[in-house]
Amino acid sequence: MSPASNIIDFNLYRKRKQAQQIGRLMWALYAQQSGLAAQPHGNTHIASNAPRLA
Repeated sequence: MSPASNIIDFNLYRKRKQAQQIGRLMWALYAQQSGLAAQPHGNTHIASNAPRLA
């Protein structure tokens, strides 16, 4: 195994983390607007931190 194979691809890591954050935000907004109480995978803190829309 070459030494380069152990290097973390930070660009790919950053893109994946950003996509996860966007997905969580989109779910929180959807759940808030539709009035859903249940959250996927028990992440109830996501929707509670989202700003409320009148």
